[in-house]
Amino acid sequence: MKKLLLALTASAIAGPAFAADIVDYPPEPPPVAVLAPAFSWTGLYVGGQAGGSFNGGSSNMPSSFVFVPGIAASPGREALPPTPFIPGSPGSPAIPGTPGSPGTPGTPGTPAVFGTLEYSCTGAAVGGIAAGSCAVEYPDGTDGILTAEELSAAYAAVGGVGALAAAGQFQTIVTPAQPGTPGTPAVPATPGTPAVPATPDTPATAGSPAVAPTPGRPAQTYAYDFGANHRSYSEDDDSFAGGGHVGYNFALGDALGGQAFVLGVVGDLSYVDITKSAGITNGVDTIGASRELDYLATVRLKGGVGLDRFLVYGTGGVAFGNVETTIVNTPFGLAASDDDTRVGYAVGAGTDYAVTDNLILGLEYLYTDLGSTDSELVIPLADGSTLTTKSDDDFDFHTVWAKASFRFN
Repeated sequence: MKKLLLALTASAIAGPAFAADIVDYPPEPPPVAVLAPAFSWTGLYVGGQAGGSFNGGSSNMPSSFVFVPGIAASPGREALPPTPFIPGSPGSPAIPGTPGSPGTPGTPGTPAVFGTLEYSCTGAAVGGIAAGSCAVEYPDGTDGILTAEELSAAYAAVGGVGALAAAGQFQTIVTPAQPGTPGTPAVPATPGTPAVPATPDTPATAGSPAVAPTPGRPAQTYAYDFGANHRSYSEDDDSFAGGGHVGYNFALGDALGGQAFVLGVVGDLSYVDITKSAGITNGVDTIGASRELDYLATVRLKGGVGLDRFLVYGTGGVAFGNVETTIVNTPFGLAASDDDTRVGYAVGAGTDYAVTDNLILGLEYLYTDLGSTDSELVIPLADGSTLTTKSDDDFDFHTVWAKASFRFN
């Protein structure tokens, strides 16, 4: 106890002397903390993707059928009645003519007296002219034929006596004939009007019988009979999918619980070799259709939430792809193919992780539907019928791929 009191006393005496030697320094300021800036998803990025495409659920089964065109019915025709009998009209009677007036007889003239008349007669008896005719040459040089009676009368008129010889001549003194006074000519009768013939009857015309209508035949469609022991088949071949992409993200701010809401747009182009095939076969012949996708391109919008360097998003937009369709019909030895660019849609979701400010890795799923088209192979048959093989389906599939992108900031 004494030692303790002595120590306290000594301390109290020495305290003011030590206090004069102590320097009061101000405290040092705390160190300044340097914080790294928060990560932002805003920026342009490019990169590549690789994965696989897998067939969807729609069927690619083609159908084959025979189409027989219809025949239109022909309308019937009613019977035509006969044409009735039409009697003829009677003719008009003839009108008799008017008789003419008789003429006035003329005054006889003086007959000519012949000179030397030469004649040659052929008679019934030698030396006589009892019958036949005589060839006469007149003094004026003319000639003619006189009957034996006319010659005998002329001979007697000039004083001849006796019978004439068969040939001879006799002398007369030629005295010119004196013409007689002409008589008044008769007035011709007025001709009568001939009778008008009657109009002939028109006979009746027989009618025609009725024609019955011909029934038509409706157009019909028959399923193509492939024969017994056939089976249906459907084959889907999956494919590698890979290509490149370019996009842009924009962070809107702390919209959900302090995390940034991110909107973006992305376009990609990828190689895809996915195939759908289906049909019927009996092991020898096949009727089928196949479709093969050569490439896939999409233009999509993105929307999601950025959890610091971790982004979860949904996506959707337009999809494009070139599809080659082939239809075969080996029973007829025919095949047809066609290329067309289809337009559809793609939807899906994904996640991105920013390993650094510039390197982004991600995983994405897409469901793509390139729409439906009709493809057909038409084979002409007899009488306008056709055998048609056609396929109508939705070309849809699933894609899962990993992505690596470089972001410009």
